[in-house]
Amino acid sequence: MTTPDAYDDAGRSSGLSADFRAAVTAELLERDYTVVEWETEGVHVRGPDDEGEQYLGLSNLYRRAQGVARADWPQLIGDFLDHLASISEGPKLPQSLDTLTAQLRPRLGPPFTRELKAQPWSIPLPGTPLVISLVIDFPHAMAYATEEMVQNSQASAEELLECALDNLRQDTPEDFLQPLSENLELLLGHTGDGYDASRALIVEELLPQDAPAGLWLALPSRDELYVWPVSPQGLQHLPYLKLFAQDNYHKHPYPISDEIFWLYEGRWHTFTIRFQAPDTVSISPPPEFIELLEDWAGSDDLENNP
Repeated sequence: MTTPDAYDDAGRSSGLSADFRAAVTAELLERDYTVVEWETEGVHVRGPDDEGEQYLGLSNLYRRAQGVARADWPQLIGDFLDHLASISEGPKLPQSLDTLTAQLRPRLGPPFTRELKAQPWSIPLPGTPLVISLVIDFPHAMAYATEEMVQNSQASAEELLECALDNLRQDTPEDFLQPLSENLELLLGHTGDGYDASRALIVEELLPQDAPAGLWLALPSRDELYVWPVSPQGLQHLPYLKLFAQDNYHKHPYPISDEIFWLYEGRWHTFTIRFQAPDTVSISPPPEFIELLEDWAGSDDLENNP
């Protein structure tokens, strides 16, 4: 079984420190693994059964390790390795998804950057650098649906994705989006079930109020979704959300994106914000957003909130 923990979607970090590698090596050796080769974000190993080489992505584990005392690393790393071992010893996945439709969930994230024996199925999310993939949800793990599984299924890829979205809708609490600031109408979605950022795919259905100008979205990691209805008042504060997204993207496990996105009438756009100097911000909204600015130009809202 291939799980999101077994390798990184596209984990973003500057590499694993020497002391973290040493701690991982110690736990691997204790479990009779052989270290074959280190990469920037993970390690190739052979298990005690010597059934072949396996790559373990460690960047998400490394991010979690940064939040605990170094004395707790052996326990953290050991639990991670034991969890992977228990999953690999579980029942093998079928060749199609026909019997697993109730367990399908969508996963929104960066493209897969590694060549794998069983390549996960994914499609681009138009207007963004992200992709939508399918995962099979188990009580204590998730497994990516592979291209072969999708091709062997009776349902089409589109039907399987819609099934996954329906399952996600059923799993989403009514109060998923909670206000973070009354003044800015900024909302946070966080359940910790591994699909919070993926709920951006259905967020227009979850919004408690109308958003005629669309939504600004930030999804720095798998377990957080920030939603901000577009308004003239919010535009001047948007760089702060960008800074917040950047910080969480670089710190939290399972990073997705440090960009701000604009979701308008069902279409995604990248809302580019760049910090060129300490006091200089460059905002490059998509052309469609310029039209909204022109509509706002003579409004009282914009005049009262320059």
